[in-house]
Amino acid sequence: MSEPTCEIMTAPTIDFTIDEITLRTIVATYEDYFSVTAGAIALDDFIIVIDTLIYPRQAKKFREHAEAKFGLPVKYLFITHFHGDHHYGSAIFKDVEIFSSDATIERMKRKMKEGWKQEDFDRWKEEDPEFAEYIDEIEIILPSAGFEIERTISNNDLQVEFYHSGGHCAGESYAYFPNEKVLFAGDDLATRQWPYISEPCGDPEGWLRAFEHMLSLDVNLVVPGHGAIVEPEHIKEQLDHLRELKHAVLRAISEGKGSDDIEIPEFYEPAADWQIPRAREFLYNYYSKVR
Repeated sequence: MSEPTCEIMTAPTIDFTIDEITLRTIVATYEDYFSVTAGAIALDDFIIVIDTLIYPRQAKKFREHAEAKFGLPVKYLFITHFHGDHHYGSAIFKDVEIFSSDATIERMKRKMKEGWKQEDFDRWKEEDPEFAEYIDEIEIILPSAGFEIERTISNNDLQVEFYHSGGHCAGESYAYFPNEKVLFAGDDLATRQWPYISEPCGDPEGWLRAFEHMLSLDVNLVVPGHGAIVEPEHIKEQLDHLRELKHAVLRAISEGKGSDDIEIPEFYEPAADWQIPRAREFLYNYYSKVR
């Protein structure tokens, strides 16, 4: 994997970098927000963009860079899941097909009723006034097409495969580019980080199945939803940890213990002090129901 090929933007608060990781794939990383990523895959006649970073201004620069680099138009935008840091830049792609899993579309429709209201964005601007002008540019765009379990987009001898996992959250999906053996894992993977496993609509069993499927694919490089690009062995490491977590939870339940008594196996340090307590509660409630 090469060093970053360029640095984008002039305002330091939204600077991001772009890596060329194969001849046909590039990845943008916004370090200042948990190293959130977006990607682009160039087929023969068009580009598929995967997520948008947070701000429309970032999405615009990334799209311009991808189209200039590959000399091709963007035809599709794939949204991995409904969390805003992955699609708040979608307004820049109104002229292309925006798609996601059906479950992501349903979750976004729900969020449009229950959240994403002007007062929510106004509160965000009050909390982070230096980002106000970027926040004002955000427009929620609902994907126009969906898929239930999987979808394939082909162009001559090239193809990209999309799979719904529902692991990290309802609708969570990932993309696989077999021609160059690159996997875009979405937020099912945050490299070298404690897994965000307390999203109320997440599915731990779906997460385990997703990792197992990812490991069955012929992959050289894995692009996470957050963090550094890694090799597939890191997925195995995360899978083993989720399995250990599951066994710890089931053991506590079978012994009549509460969620606070779950013995958490050693792993990467959590990013915040709420992650492990929430994971304990969420996993305890989840496996108490599905046992």
